[in-house]
Amino acid sequence: MEDKQSNLKRIATGISGIVAAGKAPAYAKDMKLLKLGVLGVGSHGFAGMFKNPPKDYPKEVRAKTYALWDDHPGLAKAMKGKTYEKIYNDPVKLSRECDCFYIEHADYRMVLELALPCLEQGKPTFINRPFTATIGDAEELIRLAKKYDAPVMSASELEFGPEVAEMQAFVKEKGPLRAFEAYGAEAHFTWHFPHVLNYAHAALGGGIDSVYFTGHFGIDMRKWRIEKEKVGASLCVLTMKPRDGQPPAIGMCHCGTYPTERSYHIDVYAAKENRNFVLQGNWDMNMFEKLNEFYSFRKIPRPYEAILEMHRTLVAANVSRLKGCAVKLSSLGGQDALPYSDAIRRYTIDRALNRL
Repeated sequence: MEDKQSNLKRIATGISGIVAAGKAPAYAKDMKLLKLGVLGVGSHGFAGMFKNPPKDYPKEVRAKTYALWDDHPGLAKAMKGKTYEKIYNDPVKLSRECDCFYIEHADYRMVLELALPCLEQGKPTFINRPFTATIGDAEELIRLAKKYDAPVMSASELEFGPEVAEMQAFVKEKGPLRAFEAYGAEAHFTWHFPHVLNYAHAALGGGIDSVYFTGHFGIDMRKWRIEKEKVGASLCVLTMKPRDGQPPAIGMCHCGTYPTERSYHIDVYAAKENRNFVLQGNWDMNMFEKLNEFYSFRKIPRPYEAILEMHRTLVAANVSRLKGCAVKLSSLGGQDALPYSDAIRRYTIDRALNRL
C-alpha cells in the first residue's frame, strides 16, 4: 500500500504547474459537454448515468462520462467501450484531460492522493462514501477544496429524498427533537452505515457530541451477499449536543437484519408527537440531479462542515468499537481512521468483471 501511495504522490508532484500555467479547463474553451473522469472502480453506477442520462430527466445534462483509470491490471481496459471512451494508465493525466471527476476507488485510503491533482486544478470532484480513511485526510481534502476553489461533494443518495424536508417540517411543528431511530438494511460498516448516518444528519441536523458502537461488525460484502453467511445487526448510539437549552437528543442508528428488511426509515420522536418516515423516493434520480447541478454549476448540496462531521461520526464509531466505550468527536486526532479490508476491493473488482 505504501508503494502505491508513494507512486501517486510522485506523479502528482509538479501538478501545481498546471495551475500556474493558467490553462482554462477544456469545457471553458470550446467544449459543450464536460468530460467526466472516473478514478477507480467502486460500488456505484452513478457516473455511468452521465453516458446515457434518464430519458425523463427534464433538465440539461452538461457532463458526459468519458474516461476511467484503475490500478488493478486490466480492469479499466475490460470496462472500456459501453461506458468509457478512453482509459488511462496515469490518474494525473486523466485529471488534466477531464473537466470533472467521480472518485469511487474502493480503497478509500487512496482518496487524498487521487483527489489532489483534481483539486489543485479547481475542478469539481465527487468522492464516494466513505469520504476517506483518516480524519487528517478528510480535513486536508476540505482545505484543498477551499484553497483552490474546487467544489467537493460526498454524499449518500438518501440525503436528497423528499422525506428529508418532511422530517424537518415535522420537527419544526412538533418539536423540539427528543430522539430518533434510523434503520438501514445491510450491516457493512464502511459502505452502509454512512447511508443511515448521512440521511439522519441531513434530516435532523448535526451537532453530534459522542458515538457508541455495539453489535455485529461486517466489512466483507461477499460473506452475506454471495456466501449467504448469517449476519447480525449493528447499532451506533449518537448523543447530540444540547440545542437551545433543551436536553441532548439521542439518535440510534441501526444497520443489519431487522423485520423491516431492506427498508430505510426513521422513527422521529419530537416533544409533541412521534412519526415513522419511510424513504421511498427515486434515489437514483435524486442523486443524478444533485451530481448534475454539482458538475454543471459547481453547486455543493451539503456544507463542508456536514461532510466532515459525518466522517468524524463514522470514525468515532470505529474507535468506539475498538475501545468498547462512547467516544467524543472532539477527542479524535488526525490519524484516527476507518477500518479497511482488501475484501472490499476484491468484491468490487469481481463484480465489475462479472465474476460473482
